[in-house]
Amino acid sequence: MKSAEFVTYDGVDLAQLVHAGSVSPLELVEAAIERIEALNPRINAVTEQSFQLARSAARDVDTRLPMAGVPFLAKDMNVDVRGLHLTASCRWLADLPMAAEDAPLAQRWRAAGLSILGRTNLPEWAEDFVTEPTWRGPTANPWDLNRTPGGSSGGAAAAVACGMVPIAHGTDSGGSIRVPAAACGLVGLKPSRGLVPVGPHHDELVGGLNCDHVLTRTVRDSALMLDLTAGPEATSRQPWAPRSQRYVACVDMLPTPLRIGIALRSPGGVEPDAEIAEAVEAVARTLGRAGHQVTRFQFPAQTDIGEAAAVIWMTAIAEEMNFYRAKIGRPAAPEELEAVTRECIRRGNAWSAVDYVDAKRRCSQATRALCAATADLDILLTPTTATLPVMTGAIDGRTTASDFTRWADDAYRYAPYTELYNVTGQPAVSLPLGHSAGGLPIGVHFAARLGCDDLLLQLAGFLEREMPWRERSAALLQRYL
Repeated sequence: MKSAEFVTYDGVDLAQLVHAGSVSPLELVEAAIERIEALNPRINAVTEQSFQLARSAARDVDTRLPMAGVPFLAKDMNVDVRGLHLTASCRWLADLPMAAEDAPLAQRWRAAGLSILGRTNLPEWAEDFVTEPTWRGPTANPWDLNRTPGGSSGGAAAAVACGMVPIAHGTDSGGSIRVPAAACGLVGLKPSRGLVPVGPHHDELVGGLNCDHVLTRTVRDSALMLDLTAGPEATSRQPWAPRSQRYVACVDMLPTPLRIGIALRSPGGVEPDAEIAEAVEAVARTLGRAGHQVTRFQFPAQTDIGEAAAVIWMTAIAEEMNFYRAKIGRPAAPEELEAVTRECIRRGNAWSAVDYVDAKRRCSQATRALCAATADLDILLTPTTATLPVMTGAIDGRTTASDFTRWADDAYRYAPYTELYNVTGQPAVSLPLGHSAGGLPIGVHFAARLGCDDLLLQLAGFLEREMPWRERSAALLQRYL
């Protein structure tokens, strides 16, 4: 299969070609390898390659599997993948051995038939809304190589946007799937908490804030991947059984009239840039014409949870340092860690257990406040980010020149909307429903009640048909042929 043909298909299409015998899994792998080798020097999305393992697996894969041979990339975070390293883009972990076995989620990827071609780039310890790790260098946004692809799943987003693979793994503890999806013109779904298993060595990650899923160019790819990976896993603290037996079937269902609240002002009071506000308003008008009830919504004061969430995620990173110190046998040298990581260690070790439990309580209060305020709503509609993707280097959490307060202000000026739903556990998705005058994608964000992933996918499928982005995505892919 030639590169020009490969990029015209999403993952579902490619699997159907394999099922029909029109193409072999190995041909798909070779097409993806060709794309990665041609584009990665410019994009810097893929940080570790496992091409020979992927070729070998493709020769043996059962072609009847749902995603037989479909090329896939794993983010270098959270999930052990047999034959690959797990480093979180941290130089301190560079010499750890590659994984000998798969984590539960990676087992489900292989059981679906995916061909795992390597690891993608991310900011150190997934701490940022940009992807510019000191060790491996910045990933470029395929829409504008001088801008960020977002973070922390920026490598995954860039790889999918430029057609290296149709689907890539992402993690999301504060928006790390949805922000890169917005920056790169993709579908980015954060499932309900506990729906997709986590691992490898914790029963939950980032104090329960984290969810793992994928970035895709189509809604149906995201939905099918949820079908293939959702469901309880023995070591998960909060397993959530799927409500739907077939999430992918929801994509073609027409949602019944919904009660939708629209909010442009973020929980912390940030207002979006004008182009982004207009993109959200345009979606609201489309929904209104389709018979949905759209009303204005204001976030309760208790939902401004940035400080409480910071206690949880920064403490989690400090604990990860202790975990890996035991594996490596020595502490990290100062030059092996970036500025924000060092601050996480300092603060995480200084906070008491009482401080941590208090932060969890404040998150619970925010959840109750949002549930009460949205009792008469089915969906919340907001921007995904408040600004267009920032220029590379504009947000500095890495260097000795970094100031933590300034870094946090810059980061949350860019992406102030997404973290709340990691706290509440609700499913949320960014869809590429807008485009700036300068040609950059604009993400529009939707959140549903906990467990209502099926409803969110119905709405996403409807909007993909009503406000299609396929032509814009295809035009970008043509740039990289």
